[in-house]
Amino acid sequence: MRRVSIFVFIAAIFAIAFLAAGTAFYFYGVNDKYRHSQMMVQRNILFAQNILLRLERGNMAEQIEETARKYGMKWVKDEKDGIRLLKGAKLLGRQPTPFGFIDMLQKEGHIYLLINAFGRLILFEDERYRPYDPKVVWVYFVLTAFVMLMIFWAIWFKLRPLKSLQQCIRKFGEGELDIHCKIEGSDEIAQVSQAIDEAIGRIRMLINSRNLFIRNIMHELKTPLTKGLLTVQMLPESKQKERLERIFMRLDSTISEFGTIEQLSSGKFPLKIRPVTMEDLVDQAIDLAMIEKERGSYDIAPVRIEADFKLLSIALKNLIDNAVKYSSDRSFHLAAGKEGIVVESSGNPLEYPLSYYIQPYTQGNEAISGLGLGLYIVDMIAKAHGFRFEYRYEGKKNRFIIKF
Repeated sequence: MRRVSIFVFIAAIFAIAFLAAGTAFYFYGVNDKYRHSQMMVQRNILFAQNILLRLERGNMAEQIEETARKYGMKWVKDEKDGIRLLKGAKLLGRQPTPFGFIDMLQKEGHIYLLINAFGRLILFEDERYRPYDPKVVWVYFVLTAFVMLMIFWAIWFKLRPLKSLQQCIRKFGEGELDIHCKIEGSDEIAQVSQAIDEAIGRIRMLINSRNLFIRNIMHELKTPLTKGLLTVQMLPESKQKERLERIFMRLDSTISEFGTIEQLSSGKFPLKIRPVTMEDLVDQAIDLAMIEKERGSYDIAPVRIEADFKLLSIALKNLIDNAVKYSSDRSFHLAAGKEGIVVESSGNPLEYPLSYYIQPYTQGNEAISGLGLGLYIVDMIAKAHGFRFEYRYEGKKNRFIIKF
Protein backbone atom coordinates (compact mmCIF):
# COMPACT_ATOMS: atom_id res chain seq x y z
CA MET A 1 0.00 0.00 0.00
CA ARG A 2 1.35 3.39 -0.96
CA ARG A 3 2.34 5.55 2.00
CA VAL A 4 0.51 8.88 2.30
CA SER A 5 1.82 11.77 4.34
CA ILE A 6 -0.37 12.63 7.33
CA PHE A 7 -0.36 16.26 6.17
CA VAL A 8 -1.58 15.26 2.71
CA PHE A 9 -4.21 13.02 4.33
CA ILE A 10 -5.50 15.84 6.57
CA ALA A 11 -5.53 18.27 3.64
CA ALA A 12 -7.50 15.75 1.59
CA ILE A 13 -10.02 15.24 4.44
CA PHE A 14 -10.58 18.98 4.78
CA ALA A 15 -10.82 19.41 1.00
CA ILE A 16 -13.54 16.73 0.91
CA ALA A 17 -15.29 18.35 3.89
CA PHE A 18 -15.09 21.78 2.21
CA LEU A 19 -16.51 20.34 -1.01
CA ALA A 20 -19.30 18.59 0.93
CA ALA A 21 -20.16 21.82 2.78
CA GLY A 22 -20.22 23.76 -0.50
CA THR A 23 -22.51 21.15 -2.07
CA ALA A 24 -24.81 21.19 0.97
CA PHE A 25 -25.07 24.99 0.93
CA TYR A 26 -25.71 24.96 -2.82
CA PHE A 27 -28.66 22.59 -2.50
CA TYR A 28 -29.87 24.49 0.55
CA GLY A 29 -29.81 27.71 -1.52
CA VAL A 30 -31.76 26.05 -4.34
CA ASN A 31 -34.32 24.72 -1.84
CA ASP A 32 -34.54 28.06 -0.05
CA LYS A 33 -35.17 29.87 -3.33
CA TYR A 34 -37.92 27.39 -4.21
CA ARG A 35 -39.48 27.79 -0.75
CA HIS A 36 -39.42 31.57 -1.12
CA SER A 37 -41.18 31.28 -4.48
CA GLN A 38 -43.79 28.85 -3.11
CA MET A 39 -44.61 31.12 -0.16
CA MET A 40 -45.15 34.04 -2.56
CA VAL A 41 -47.41 31.92 -4.79
CA GLN A 42 -49.47 30.62 -1.83
CA ARG A 43 -49.95 34.14 -0.44
CA ASN A 44 -51.08 35.47 -3.81
CA ILE A 45 -53.48 32.54 -4.35
CA LEU A 46 -54.98 33.08 -0.89
CA PHE A 47 -55.39 36.77 -1.66
CA ALA A 48 -57.01 36.03 -5.03
CA GLN A 49 -59.47 33.63 -3.38
CA ASN A 50 -60.46 36.38 -0.93
CA ILE A 51 -61.00 38.85 -3.78
CA LEU A 52 -63.12 36.29 -5.66
CA LEU A 53 -65.18 35.80 -2.52
CA ARG A 54 -65.68 39.56 -2.25
CA LEU A 55 -66.69 39.79 -5.90
CA GLU A 56 -69.10 36.88 -5.54
CA ARG A 57 -70.77 38.57 -2.59
CA GLY A 58 -70.96 41.86 -4.48
CA ASN A 59 -68.81 43.75 -1.99
CA MET A 60 -68.00 47.35 -2.65
CA ALA A 61 -64.69 48.71 -3.88
CA GLU A 62 -63.79 49.88 -0.35
CA GLN A 63 -63.87 46.31 0.96
CA ILE A 64 -61.73 45.08 -1.95
CA GLU A 65 -59.16 47.82 -1.26
CA GLU A 66 -59.14 46.98 2.44
CA THR A 67 -58.42 43.31 1.62
CA ALA A 68 -55.65 44.41 -0.81
CA ARG A 69 -53.99 46.58 1.87
CA LYS A 70 -54.19 43.70 4.33
CA TYR A 71 -52.21 41.45 1.94
CA GLY A 72 -49.84 44.19 0.81
CA MET A 73 -51.40 44.54 -2.63
CA LYS A 74 -51.97 47.70 -4.67
CA TRP A 75 -55.09 47.88 -6.80
CA VAL A 76 -54.24 49.28 -10.25
CA LYS A 77 -57.52 50.94 -11.21
CA ASP A 78 -56.40 52.97 -14.22
CA GLU A 79 -56.88 50.94 -17.40
CA LYS A 80 -54.02 52.65 -19.26
CA ASP A 81 -51.65 52.05 -16.37
CA GLY A 82 -52.71 48.41 -16.32
CA ILE A 83 -52.07 47.98 -20.04
CA ARG A 84 -48.65 49.65 -19.67
CA LEU A 85 -47.67 47.51 -16.73
CA LEU A 86 -48.74 44.25 -18.34
CA LYS A 87 -47.09 44.96 -21.68
CA GLY A 88 -44.18 42.53 -22.05
CA ALA A 89 -44.85 40.89 -18.67
CA LYS A 90 -43.87 37.25 -18.23
CA LEU A 91 -46.61 34.80 -17.30
CA LEU A 92 -45.54 32.79 -14.26
CA GLY A 93 -48.67 30.68 -13.93
CA ARG A 94 -52.44 30.55 -14.46
CA GLN A 95 -54.98 29.24 -11.95
CA PRO A 96 -58.43 28.45 -13.46
CA THR A 97 -61.50 29.23 -11.33
CA PRO A 98 -65.26 28.52 -11.77
CA PHE A 99 -65.66 32.19 -12.62
CA GLY A 100 -62.62 32.70 -14.90
CA PHE A 101 -58.89 32.58 -14.19
CA ILE A 102 -56.10 34.10 -12.12
CA ASP A 103 -52.81 35.03 -13.83
CA MET A 104 -49.54 35.67 -12.02
CA LEU A 105 -47.12 37.79 -14.02
CA GLN A 106 -43.64 39.25 -13.55
CA LYS A 107 -42.03 42.34 -15.05
CA GLU A 108 -38.85 44.18 -14.05
CA GLY A 109 -38.74 42.58 -10.58
CA HIS A 110 -42.41 43.23 -9.84
CA ILE A 111 -45.21 40.68 -9.40
CA TYR A 112 -48.71 41.36 -10.73
CA LEU A 113 -51.94 39.48 -10.13
CA LEU A 114 -54.59 39.65 -12.85
CA ILE A 115 -58.02 38.37 -11.78
CA ASN A 116 -60.57 37.63 -14.51
CA ALA A 117 -63.95 36.86 -12.92
CA PHE A 118 -67.57 37.80 -13.31
CA GLY A 119 -66.76 39.55 -16.55
CA ARG A 120 -64.27 41.90 -14.89
CA LEU A 121 -60.48 42.28 -15.15
CA ILE A 122 -58.86 43.44 -11.90
CA LEU A 123 -55.08 44.06 -11.67
CA PHE A 124 -53.08 44.11 -8.43
CA GLU A 125 -49.39 44.78 -7.82
CA ASP A 126 -47.70 42.83 -5.03
CA GLU A 127 -45.93 45.52 -2.95
CA ARG A 128 -44.53 43.05 -0.42
CA TYR A 129 -42.74 40.99 -3.04
CA ARG A 130 -38.96 40.97 -2.75
CA PRO A 131 -36.76 39.00 -5.18
CA TYR A 132 -34.92 36.11 -3.58
CA ASP A 133 -31.60 37.26 -2.07
CA PRO A 134 -28.99 34.49 -1.56
CA LYS A 135 -26.76 36.75 0.57
CA VAL A 136 -27.77 35.06 3.82
CA VAL A 137 -26.83 31.62 2.47
CA TRP A 138 -23.50 32.99 1.20
CA VAL A 139 -22.77 34.62 4.57
CA TYR A 140 -23.36 31.31 6.39
CA PHE A 141 -21.23 29.48 3.83
CA VAL A 142 -18.35 31.94 4.22
CA LEU A 143 -18.55 31.66 8.03
CA THR A 144 -18.56 27.85 7.83
CA ALA A 145 -15.60 27.88 5.42
CA PHE A 146 -13.72 30.28 7.69
CA VAL A 147 -14.29 28.04 10.75
CA MET A 148 -13.14 24.97 8.78
CA LEU A 149 -9.99 26.78 7.61
CA MET A 150 -9.23 27.86 11.17
CA ILE A 151 -9.62 24.26 12.41
CA PHE A 152 -7.40 23.06 9.54
CA TRP A 153 -4.75 25.67 10.35
CA ALA A 154 -4.86 24.75 14.07
CA ILE A 155 -4.38 21.02 13.31
CA TRP A 156 -1.64 21.79 10.77
CA PHE A 157 0.15 24.07 13.24
CA LYS A 158 -0.12 21.43 15.98
CA LEU A 159 1.31 18.68 13.78
CA ARG A 160 3.99 20.82 12.09
CA PRO A 161 6.73 19.75 14.56
CA LEU A 162 6.38 16.23 13.11
CA LYS A 163 8.11 17.54 9.95
CA SER A 164 11.22 18.65 11.85
CA LEU A 165 11.14 15.43 13.87
CA GLN A 166 10.99 13.38 10.67
CA GLN A 167 13.93 15.32 9.15
CA CYS A 168 15.92 14.85 12.36
CA ILE A 169 15.33 11.09 12.39
CA ARG A 170 16.20 10.86 8.66
CA LYS A 171 19.50 12.69 9.23
CA PHE A 172 20.29 10.37 12.11
CA GLY A 173 19.52 7.38 9.90
CA GLU A 174 21.95 8.76 7.31
CA GLY A 175 24.73 8.70 9.91
CA GLU A 176 24.63 12.26 11.25
CA LEU A 177 25.10 11.64 14.97
CA ASP A 178 25.56 15.18 16.32
CA ILE A 179 21.88 16.17 16.12
CA HIS A 180 19.16 16.87 18.65
CA CYS A 181 15.47 16.14 18.02
CA LYS A 182 13.97 17.63 21.18
CA ILE A 183 10.92 19.86 20.57
CA GLU A 184 9.83 22.34 23.21
CA GLY A 185 6.36 21.84 24.67
CA SER A 186 4.32 19.54 26.87
CA ASP A 187 2.08 17.77 24.36
CA GLU A 188 2.45 14.20 23.10
CA ILE A 189 4.61 15.19 20.11
CA ALA A 190 7.06 17.01 22.40
CA GLN A 191 7.18 13.99 24.70
CA VAL A 192 7.86 11.65 21.77
CA SER A 193 10.59 13.97 20.46
CA GLN A 194 12.19 14.05 23.91
CA ALA A 195 12.16 10.24 24.09
CA ILE A 196 13.66 10.01 20.58
CA ASP A 197 16.31 12.60 21.47
CA GLU A 198 17.26 10.59 24.57
CA ALA A 199 17.40 7.38 22.50
CA ILE A 200 19.61 9.10 19.91
CA GLY A 201 21.90 10.25 22.71
CA ARG A 202 22.23 6.71 24.03
CA ILE A 203 22.78 5.29 20.53
CA ARG A 204 25.38 7.99 19.86
CA MET A 205 27.23 7.01 23.03
CA LEU A 206 27.08 3.30 22.12
CA ILE A 207 28.30 3.95 18.57
CA ASN A 208 31.17 6.11 19.80
CA SER A 209 32.11 3.45 22.36
CA ARG A 210 31.91 0.75 19.68
CA ASN A 211 34.08 2.74 17.27
CA LEU A 212 36.63 3.43 19.98
CA PHE A 213 36.64 -0.26 20.94
CA ILE A 214 37.13 -1.42 17.34
CA ARG A 215 39.90 1.11 16.70
CA ASN A 216 41.70 0.09 19.87
CA ILE A 217 41.44 -3.60 18.97
CA MET A 218 42.71 -2.95 15.44
CA HIS A 219 45.55 -0.84 16.79
CA GLU A 220 46.48 -3.46 19.39
CA LEU A 221 46.40 -6.23 16.76
CA LYS A 222 48.29 -4.25 14.13
CA THR A 223 51.23 -3.54 16.43
CA PRO A 224 52.20 -7.19 17.20
CA LEU A 225 51.47 -8.19 13.60
CA THR A 226 53.85 -5.56 12.30
CA LYS A 227 56.49 -6.61 14.78
CA GLY A 228 55.95 -10.28 13.94
CA LEU A 229 56.23 -9.60 10.20
CA LEU A 230 59.48 -7.65 10.72
CA THR A 231 60.85 -10.47 12.86
CA VAL A 232 59.95 -13.09 10.24
CA GLN A 233 61.63 -11.08 7.50
CA MET A 234 64.86 -11.24 9.46
CA LEU A 235 64.85 -15.07 9.41
CA PRO A 236 66.86 -17.03 6.83
CA GLU A 237 65.07 -17.91 3.61
CA SER A 238 63.03 -21.11 3.97
CA LYS A 239 59.58 -22.53 3.35
CA GLN A 240 58.64 -21.85 6.95
CA LYS A 241 59.63 -18.19 6.55
CA GLU A 242 57.53 -17.91 3.40
CA ARG A 243 54.57 -19.58 5.12
CA LEU A 244 54.85 -17.33 8.18
CA GLU A 245 55.06 -14.24 5.96
CA ARG A 246 51.88 -15.30 4.15
CA ILE A 247 50.11 -15.92 7.48
CA PHE A 248 51.07 -12.53 8.87
CA MET A 249 50.16 -10.78 5.60
CA ARG A 250 46.78 -12.59 5.57
CA LEU A 251 46.08 -11.53 9.16
CA ASP A 252 47.04 -7.94 8.36
CA SER A 253 44.84 -7.97 5.26
CA THR A 254 41.92 -9.46 7.22
CA ILE A 255 42.16 -6.78 9.93
CA SER A 256 42.23 -4.02 7.29
CA GLU A 257 39.29 -5.67 5.56
CA PHE A 258 37.29 -5.74 8.79
CA GLY A 259 38.00 -2.04 9.26
CA THR A 260 36.73 -1.29 5.77
CA ILE A 261 33.60 -3.41 6.23
CA GLU A 262 32.90 -1.75 9.60
CA GLN A 263 33.02 1.68 7.97
CA LEU A 264 30.84 0.50 5.10
CA SER A 265 28.19 -0.97 7.42
CA SER A 266 28.07 2.23 9.47
CA GLY A 267 27.61 4.30 6.29
CA LYS A 268 30.86 6.20 6.73
CA PHE A 269 32.77 4.70 3.83
CA PRO A 270 32.38 6.84 0.70
CA LEU A 271 32.53 4.75 -2.49
CA LYS A 272 35.39 5.70 -4.77
CA ILE A 273 33.79 4.90 -8.10
CA ARG A 274 36.10 4.75 -11.09
CA PRO A 275 36.54 2.68 -14.27
CA VAL A 276 37.82 -0.80 -13.34
CA THR A 277 39.06 -3.50 -15.72
CA MET A 278 37.98 -7.07 -15.08
CA GLU A 279 41.54 -8.39 -15.35
CA ASP A 280 42.80 -6.02 -12.62
CA LEU A 281 39.82 -6.83 -10.41
CA VAL A 282 40.36 -10.60 -10.64
CA ASP A 283 44.13 -10.29 -10.10
CA GLN A 284 43.58 -8.17 -6.97
CA ALA A 285 41.01 -10.64 -5.62
CA ILE A 286 43.43 -13.57 -6.17
CA ASP A 287 46.17 -11.66 -4.34
CA LEU A 288 43.84 -10.88 -1.41
CA ALA A 289 42.74 -14.53 -1.20
CA MET A 290 46.41 -15.57 -1.20
CA ILE A 291 45.83 -18.67 -3.30
CA GLU A 292 47.53 -19.99 -6.39
CA LYS A 293 45.96 -18.57 -9.53
CA GLU A 294 46.21 -22.06 -11.07
CA ARG A 295 43.44 -23.28 -8.76
CA GLY A 296 40.90 -21.60 -11.00
CA SER A 297 39.94 -21.38 -14.65
CA TYR A 298 38.97 -18.01 -16.07
CA ASP A 299 36.73 -16.54 -18.75
CA ILE A 300 37.30 -12.80 -18.45
CA ALA A 301 35.99 -10.34 -21.04
CA PRO A 302 38.13 -7.23 -21.69
CA VAL A 303 35.55 -4.79 -20.33
CA ARG A 304 35.46 -1.95 -17.80
CA ILE A 305 32.86 -1.24 -15.17
CA GLU A 306 32.24 1.69 -12.82
CA ALA A 307 32.94 0.46 -9.28
CA ASP A 308 34.99 0.88 -6.12
CA PHE A 309 38.05 -1.22 -6.92
CA LYS A 310 38.96 -1.97 -3.29
CA LEU A 311 35.49 -3.03 -2.14
CA LEU A 312 34.57 -5.06 -5.20
CA SER A 313 37.88 -6.94 -5.06
CA ILE A 314 37.11 -7.80 -1.39
CA ALA A 315 33.70 -9.14 -2.41
CA LEU A 316 35.23 -11.22 -5.21
CA LYS A 317 37.95 -12.44 -2.85
CA ASN A 318 35.28 -13.78 -0.47
CA LEU A 319 33.52 -15.65 -3.29
CA ILE A 320 36.82 -17.19 -4.42
CA ASP A 321 37.67 -18.07 -0.81
CA ASN A 322 34.34 -19.86 -0.35
CA ALA A 323 34.68 -21.67 -3.68
CA VAL A 324 38.09 -23.05 -2.73
CA LYS A 325 37.01 -23.98 0.82
CA TYR A 326 33.76 -25.75 -0.01
CA SER A 327 34.28 -27.17 -3.51
CA SER A 328 34.83 -30.93 -3.80
CA ASP A 329 38.01 -30.50 -5.86
CA ARG A 330 39.30 -27.27 -4.22
CA SER A 331 39.08 -25.42 -7.55
CA PHE A 332 36.76 -22.88 -9.14
CA HIS A 333 35.75 -21.27 -12.42
CA LEU A 334 35.38 -17.51 -12.74
CA ALA A 335 33.53 -15.77 -15.59
CA ALA A 336 33.39 -11.99 -15.80
CA GLY A 337 31.75 -9.75 -18.39
CA LYS A 338 29.74 -6.60 -18.86
CA GLU A 339 26.64 -8.10 -17.17
CA GLY A 340 28.28 -9.50 -14.04
CA ILE A 341 30.74 -11.85 -12.36
CA VAL A 342 30.10 -15.58 -11.78
CA VAL A 343 32.17 -17.74 -9.41
CA GLU A 344 31.39 -21.42 -9.95
CA SER A 345 32.54 -24.52 -8.07
CA SER A 346 31.58 -28.18 -7.76
CA GLY A 347 29.81 -29.37 -4.63
CA ASN A 348 26.54 -29.90 -2.87
CA PRO A 349 23.85 -27.21 -3.04
CA LEU A 350 23.34 -24.81 -0.14
CA GLU A 351 21.17 -26.18 2.67
CA TYR A 352 19.19 -22.95 3.02
CA PRO A 353 18.18 -20.10 0.70
CA LEU A 354 20.77 -17.42 0.00
CA SER A 355 18.84 -15.00 2.26
CA TYR A 356 19.95 -17.13 5.24
CA TYR A 357 23.65 -16.89 4.41
CA ILE A 358 23.72 -13.13 3.77
CA GLN A 359 22.86 -12.53 7.41
CA PRO A 360 25.94 -11.90 9.58
CA TYR A 361 27.38 -14.80 11.57
CA THR A 362 25.46 -17.58 9.81
CA GLN A 363 27.02 -20.76 8.42
CA GLY A 364 25.87 -24.06 7.02
CA ASN A 365 26.59 -27.42 8.61
CA GLU A 366 29.51 -27.91 6.23
CA ALA A 367 31.29 -24.74 7.35
CA ILE A 368 35.02 -25.21 7.71
CA SER A 369 36.08 -22.07 9.55
CA GLY A 370 35.37 -18.40 9.94
CA LEU A 371 32.69 -16.19 11.45
CA GLY A 372 30.05 -16.61 8.76
CA LEU A 373 30.59 -13.12 7.34
CA GLY A 374 31.79 -13.95 3.81
CA LEU A 375 28.48 -13.86 1.89
CA TYR A 376 27.15 -11.11 4.16
CA ILE A 377 30.09 -8.92 3.10
CA VAL A 378 29.57 -9.78 -0.59
CA ASP A 379 25.87 -8.86 -0.39
CA MET A 380 26.57 -5.61 1.45
CA ILE A 381 29.20 -4.51 -1.09
CA ALA A 382 26.92 -5.44 -3.98
CA LYS A 383 24.06 -3.38 -2.51
CA ALA A 384 26.37 -0.41 -1.90
CA HIS A 385 27.12 -0.40 -5.66
CA GLY A 386 23.49 -0.97 -6.67
CA PHE A 387 24.32 -4.50 -7.91
CA ARG A 388 22.43 -7.73 -7.18
CA PHE A 389 23.86 -10.80 -5.49
CA GLU A 390 22.30 -14.10 -6.61
CA TYR A 391 22.83 -17.84 -6.21
CA ARG A 392 21.98 -20.77 -8.49
CA TYR A 393 22.70 -24.48 -8.43
CA GLU A 394 23.06 -25.86 -11.94
CA GLY A 395 24.75 -29.03 -13.19
CA LYS A 396 25.94 -30.04 -9.72
CA LYS A 397 27.73 -26.71 -9.42
CA ASN A 398 27.22 -23.79 -7.08
CA ARG A 399 27.10 -20.48 -8.95
CA PHE A 400 27.42 -17.21 -7.03
CA ILE A 401 26.65 -14.20 -9.21
CA ILE A 402 27.22 -10.45 -8.80
CA LYS A 403 24.91 -8.87 -11.39
CA PHE A 404 25.74 -5.35 -12.51
